[in-house]
Amino acid sequence: MERWSSGVLLGKIPDSVLFRTIPSLQYSITQYPTLVDSLVRHVYKTGSPSKKGSTMRRIFVTGLLLSAIVCGWSSASFAADTIRIAYSSINPHALLVSLAEKRGLFAKYGLSSVVVYVPGGSTVVQAMVSGDVDLGQLTGAPGVAANLRGADILYIAMTDDRMGYQLATRQDIKSPAELKGKRLGISRFASSADFGTRTLLKRLGIDPKEVTILQIGNEAERLTALKSGSIDGSVFNAPFGSVAKKFNFNILADAGALGIPYFNTGMCGSAKVLQKNEGRVLNFLRAYLEAIKIFKTEPEYTLKALAQFSRVNDQELLKEAYDYNKNKIPDVPYPSAKAMQAVIDPLVEADPKLGKVDARNYVSDRYLKKLEEEGFVKKLIGR
Repeated sequence: MERWSSGVLLGKIPDSVLFRTIPSLQYSITQYPTLVDSLVRHVYKTGSPSKKGSTMRRIFVTGLLLSAIVCGWSSASFAADTIRIAYSSINPHALLVSLAEKRGLFAKYGLSSVVVYVPGGSTVVQAMVSGDVDLGQLTGAPGVAANLRGADILYIAMTDDRMGYQLATRQDIKSPAELKGKRLGISRFASSADFGTRTLLKRLGIDPKEVTILQIGNEAERLTALKSGSIDGSVFNAPFGSVAKKFNFNILADAGALGIPYFNTGMCGSAKVLQKNEGRVLNFLRAYLEAIKIFKTEPEYTLKALAQFSRVNDQELLKEAYDYNKNKIPDVPYPSAKAMQAVIDPLVEADPKLGKVDARNYVSDRYLKKLEEEGFVKKLIGR
C-alpha cells in the first residue's frame, strides 16, 4: 500500500500500520490482529498464516509478538515521565513530534516518549478519552465532534489555521455539477476529511446529500480507490498538484486558495489528563517548540528527516511539501479560538438542538503563555 499525505508520496508499507520498537513504539492500538498477522507473514514469509501446518507456529509467534507489544507499551507507560503521543496522518506537521524524538528533545526535557500511529482522527480521540494516549496531533473536527457528544478534548497548540484540502476527481469529472450522484471517499465519518469534503462541496454549490460519501480510509487508501475507480473523488492535503498531474486527476476545489478558516492541525488531549499532568505537558511543549525551530531553520536536516519519516526518496515531492508548510507553522503555535469556531459553526448549524457553542471552551493558551512568561520562548527564538 502507498501512503499519501500533504501531497507527498509516502512510500510502500504493509496493509497494517508500521511497527517500531521502544522507545519509538509505533503501531495502531486498534489493529492488533492485523498487525500480528502482518508481522508473522513478514517473519516467516509463508503467505497466509492459516495454511495447514502453520497453526502452532503462528500461535507461538503471535504470543511472542503480542507480549512484546504489550510489555513494551506497559514498560514505557509506567515510566515516571512517559508521555504517549498519537498522530493520525503522515505529513510535515506530524514530523514535528518525530523531530523532537529524533533529536533527543523529549529526553532533554525529562520525558520518555511513546509515539503511536492511529489511523483516523476520530480513533485518536477515542484513544485519548479511554486513556490509552495522553496527546494527539489532530485537526479540530474530530475533537469538536467528540466534545459535542460529551468528551473533554482540549487543544493546546495549533500549527495551521487554514483548511488545506484539495478536492480531486477522476479525469472525466471536470465541473462541480458533475459531482452530483458521484461517490466521494473520506477516512471516517466525523473526521477531518469528512468535514473538509462537506465544506468544499458547499463552497461549490453542491449539497452533500447529492453525493454518496463513503468511509474508505487514510489518504493512501483513498488514492488507491480513486485510481482504481472505486470512488469518483476525494480530498487530499495540499500540495497535491504534482500527484494530480501524475495520475490525470482534476482538482475541482482548493481550500487553500479559497482561504477557508479552519483549525487544521494541532495538539490536544483530555482536559482532565492535561490538568493532572501540567509539568509533563509543559515539557512536551518545550520539546515541540524546539522541534518547530529545527524544522524552520535547518531545512537540509528536516528534509532528510522527512524522507526517513515518510520513506519517500522523491526530493521534488519532499521539497514541495516542506516549502508549502514551512511558513504555515508559527514559531509559537497558539491555538486559535477563531479557527476552532469555524469548525464548530457548521456542525451546530446542522444540529440546532446543540445551541450556542463557544470555541474558547475547546482551546487553551495557558500552557504556551506559561512558557513565554518564564522566558523559555525568548531564550529559544530570541523574542
